[in-house]
Amino acid sequence: MLSKCFQVLLCGLLAGAMLFALAGCGGGKSADTAKKAGDYPKKPIEIIVPYSAGGGQDIFSRITAKYLEKYLPNNTKVVITNVPAGGGVQGATQIANAKPDGYQIGAFLPFQFTDQFVMKGITYNEKSFVPVAMLTDDACFIVVRKDLGVKNMKEFIELAKSKPEQITMGMGGNWNFHDFLRLKVEKATGAKFKRMPFNGGAPALTAVSGGNCDSATQAVSEPLAALEAGHVIAITVSGTERTAVASNIPTLKEQGIDVVQTTWRGFAAPVGTPAEVIKILSDALKKVYDDKGWQEEAKKAGLEPKFMDYKQFGEFYKKDFEVYKNLINDLGIKPQ
Repeated sequence: MLSKCFQVLLCGLLAGAMLFALAGCGGGKSADTAKKAGDYPKKPIEIIVPYSAGGGQDIFSRITAKYLEKYLPNNTKVVITNVPAGGGVQGATQIANAKPDGYQIGAFLPFQFTDQFVMKGITYNEKSFVPVAMLTDDACFIVVRKDLGVKNMKEFIELAKSKPEQITMGMGGNWNFHDFLRLKVEKATGAKFKRMPFNGGAPALTAVSGGNCDSATQAVSEPLAALEAGHVIAITVSGTERTAVASNIPTLKEQGIDVVQTTWRGFAAPVGTPAEVIKILSDALKKVYDDKGWQEEAKKAGLEPKFMDYKQFGEFYKKDFEVYKNLINDLGIKPQ
């Protein structure tokens, strides 16, 4: 028989062992999380850009990727892959279907979550993506070919009204901020344009520069070189204020058209990506945003810095989805 004293000691030791084991089990998830977070990333990260090279989303992604490598653990490389087919749909589909491990993420706009309402056959929706971070909120230019004979929005609208649905307007993608700007201007002025879709802002700009399209909506970052070279003319900017990189271009409101259209840019991962991976990416992107070099390059490229981390962006994402869903209903847009 064990002595009473020894029994007490043994019970204490067993209890301690059980507590240690329970702590290990209870903390197993935390330990696994820490291990995963410590291991990630251990290979290059691919950013899928659902539009062509040279467009606004591509410019934003390449500037950001360069600085992201500076702040990711383990000297991780970041590569850009442009997937422009389908006006953004193929790239968005690839992001949604990527393995949720943080090694394939997407450059993201609000219009990836509205594609389901404006196009047929879309296989993803607002729940297919996990917001990582938002870094900018950008306005658009409306640019025209230099021989169109207009220098401001008044002349442009008068021309469009005199030729209903004949003046072409290039769209850098299928049903994104370009189309929402066009629709808002049409609703506010009564003008009707002939829509010409392209696989990104760069080919739309090329068409206007070459005289094959009358006009185009362009992210501010897209036509700066063409404007400086005199290949196209910018007649308005869609923000609440003029943009610093082209302060001579008046806003729509300044020209009597009560329309504002901006779009946020950020990054998203496929649903199911571990929370600790999302946090690592979000934290690294906050460091990118705070980097003076990134700020200078972004502003020089016509981007408007504005940051939300994964938590803030996640809440904003839900609310903005409802805003766009209601806007689509108000405009009477049906899947095409």
